[in-house]
Amino acid sequence: MGQCPSAPRRRKAPPPFPLPAFPAPAPPPPPPLLASFAGEDHTADLPEELLALIFGLLGSGDRKRCSLVCRRWLAAEAASRLRLALDARAPLLADSALPRLLVRFPAVSKLALKCDRRAESVGDPALALVADRLGPGLRRLKLRALRAVTDDGVAALAAAATNLRKLSVGSCAFGAKGIEAVLRSCLHLEELSIKRLRGLADSEPIAVSGPRLQSLSLKELYNGQCFSCLITQSPNLKTLKIIRCSGDWDAVLQDVPRDSPISELHLEKLQVSDRGVAALFGLEVLYLAKAPEVTDVGLAALAAKSPRLRKLHVDGWKANRIGDRGLAAVAQKCASLQELVLIGVNLTYSSLELIGTNCSILERLALCGSDTFGDAEISCVAAKCTALRKLCIKACPVSDAGMDKLAKGCPRLVKVKVKKCRRVTSECAERLRASRNGALAVNFDTPGGAGELQDARSIDESGVLDNAGSDVPPEDLDDRIGPDLSSGSSGRPSRWKARMSALLPRSLSVSIFRWQPRGASYTSHES
Repeated sequence: MGQCPSAPRRRKAPPPFPLPAFPAPAPPPPPPLLASFAGEDHTADLPEELLALIFGLLGSGDRKRCSLVCRRWLAAEAASRLRLALDARAPLLADSALPRLLVRFPAVSKLALKCDRRAESVGDPALALVADRLGPGLRRLKLRALRAVTDDGVAALAAAATNLRKLSVGSCAFGAKGIEAVLRSCLHLEELSIKRLRGLADSEPIAVSGPRLQSLSLKELYNGQCFSCLITQSPNLKTLKIIRCSGDWDAVLQDVPRDSPISELHLEKLQVSDRGVAALFGLEVLYLAKAPEVTDVGLAALAAKSPRLRKLHVDGWKANRIGDRGLAAVAQKCASLQELVLIGVNLTYSSLELIGTNCSILERLALCGSDTFGDAEISCVAAKCTALRKLCIKACPVSDAGMDKLAKGCPRLVKVKVKKCRRVTSECAERLRASRNGALAVNFDTPGGAGELQDARSIDESGVLDNAGSDVPPEDLDDRIGPDLSSGSSGRPSRWKARMSALLPRSLSVSIFRWQPRGASYTSHES
């Protein structure tokens, strides 16, 4: 009594069974080939010139990785680098950062200095360093958003870079005096692009031309007429682009001499009328977009003076100022026409019949947003355009009955694109593909863009208008058939996005394809 019940005793666990001690496995011997390479640098016998040639065949990322292998490769890669792009924000290139970069890459001939528009850019001292280190060897120079650079800084750089061939300026604050200094010092300049130059408001017209200037591009300029001397007096100017520039441009175009070598002209969102267009001679390529004061009269007068016209792009902007009359004049005067792109232009059977009959080598035809292009017109194309190879129809009132005519017409037709045509069905696209035993590539989508029928060899989504910046030969336009607005700003084709969206969940695909703003940093080293 009075005693607590005793707790049960716990038995001790038996000692673990001793495991035999096995020796750790030895690592496998290296393969004979790798064993022979261990501790030996077989690139040591390569001459520096050959090593630089190999680096020149690599992309930018591979070059960067190779430069980290050893000091010799670092020096060889730096000495052979020809292109360099730098973030031109003042805090990043302050002190000794820019001099060290320029010393490391002494052979750079293509330099780009880019700055975020909201950041403080480098100024004239940075251009003085570039002039001192790279001046004589510079061939191409691009300046973007350098608001702290003045006319004096540009003049100092131009005085050192006398061998400059190409200059591109955008969103800078200097004015026409800086451009004039470049033209006076860089006598070998061949391409000049000026966009959103802020210092032109009170600039006087420059009084110098480019003796070797071949291409001039003026975009989004106020008082861009101060460069009229470049347009009218450059003896070798072949390509002229005037896009979204304010002011009246008729007087400038009327001053272009009759024997001017200008053969390619781009006019977009410009105050220009029939008087300016009719004053031009000898054009071979014409891009006329959103110029509502140009009518059939001006286009007919230009066609009469440009019998060698081979490429014509017209964006009528639904203004109905250009139609059958102007296109009929083009058909009668320009028998060498090879490419015709019409956007917002209401043409009918009468002008198409003349185009098909007289323009016997027409290979590329694109029509977008035409309210009068129907079954009769597509039947005319099938019957008359025997040399046609690529056809694009977008947002036009055509139907299956008209599209079926293509099955027996246009014997050289290899690619067809049909976009946002509500009366054309997928069964018609199937019949078109089957009519040529798979030799005809058909790109078709519904008005909502949900359905798409194409084969692996189908046409690219880029469109003809993506080639507006340069005159690409016909063989390089095999994958550009018509204007397409479905491609995003990232440059990826829409069919790639459609395939990825079908494979990925909706939330993931939306997050991938959502547009994201560009970062503020531009620093990169290009090969």
